Amino acid sequence: MKRKIISKFCLAFLLSLSLILSIFSSVQAAEFPSSWPQAPEIAEETGILMEATTGQVLFDKGMDEIRYPASTTKIMTALLILENVKDLSQTVTFTDVITPDLAPGNSTINAQVGERLTVEECLYGIMLASANEVCTQMAVYVAGSVQNFVSMMNTRAAELGCENTHFVNANGLPDPDHYTTAHDLARILAEAIQNEDFCKISGSAAYTIPPTNMTPYSRNLENTNALIKEGEYHYEGVIAGKTGHTEAAKNTLVTAASRDGMTLVCVVLRSDGESRFIDTVGLFNYGFDNFHLSPVYWLDSENPSGYVTLPKGIESNVLTVTDSDDENTRTRTYTYQGTALYSLQASLPVLLEPTDSAENTQTSSLYRIKGPDHLLPGMIGIFAVLFLAECFLLGYNIHSKKNTIEEISQ
Repeated sequence: MKRKIISKFCLAFLLSLSLILSIFSSVQAAEFPSSWPQAPEIAEETGILMEATTGQVLFDKGMDEIRYPASTTKIMTALLILENVKDLSQTVTFTDVITPDLAPGNSTINAQVGERLTVEECLYGIMLASANEVCTQMAVYVAGSVQNFVSMMNTRAAELGCENTHFVNANGLPDPDHYTTAHDLARILAEAIQNEDFCKISGSAAYTIPPTNMTPYSRNLENTNALIKEGEYHYEGVIAGKTGHTEAAKNTLVTAASRDGMTLVCVVLRSDGESRFIDTVGLFNYGFDNFHLSPVYWLDSENPSGYVTLPKGIESNVLTVTDSDDENTRTRTYTYQGTALYSLQASLPVLLEPTDSAENTQTSSLYRIKGPDHLLPGMIGIFAVLFLAECFLLGYNIHSKKNTIEEISQ
């Protein structure tokens, strides 16, 4: 009888937790203060403009709606290669694993089985020429198999806070189970641009692969991102990016640009024609023309604890500051016109001690939370614990009453 009661309560708990998760996983648009600068409209189905340092969203059009990434997948592929191969002069020998990717219509550099390229040359082939076969070969080179590499991609995405992303290959070729969101792609690029080699490679307008052991001529690669190379859509300050296209995904574009000490990441998905370049330029102009980074001070009155992205003319000293504590951590939230913009966390033991130096700031393990959406897992956890406790108490009471009745009947 006791097992049945426990089983019923466990089932009830799982069902209720599932309901809680479904409530919090629903797509919600970013909230902006009432006086936020008016953003431009875009033609794409979904898009985002995000400040890379703070993770603050400055523009949102369906940023958490699931879409196919196409070749913007290769941002994650290149990031993992750079994180796992320290010597870019290492030689990669191509094997027959690349054969399916050489089918007509695929983006390739026409690599041949047995051909040798350096890791650096492979990275240029991936980011500039969008070479699918190079992605597959590098996946095997790094992880031993494509399957292992894909597992690394999904693990890394989760580490970056990606909530609606799942990869099944290294190049972005169509698959129903290969998907992401504009928000998640922005998170991935924001991480990738912290790598200098990634920016050097992805931000290059062109690159030449010299003759190899099997190809007697040079391969001249040209970046497919029109914002990087000279031309109609060239944008000053672009540091990295990646285009993509499949019939299912339409045109996609992920780009980062830096000006005046601020770095913005723009993602537009499911674009027709050249609108992905036009709308990315429009969103970058909106961001750089209207916003700036303002420092916030907490543990150290001289060195900023972080930065918040605000409309020009507004500084962080006008923000409303609220603190909330749990057992070991204090969370400080900065709010403007009723909208939470930014949060910081620090260890309570450090806060309870005198803190007047940068050394104490480092000891505090201070870090940023990329926007208020990252508070949801904690809220879900609280709901789950409270519900589990309630189930336990209810089950205990029922069992106690049953024992009492049995004792009386005896």
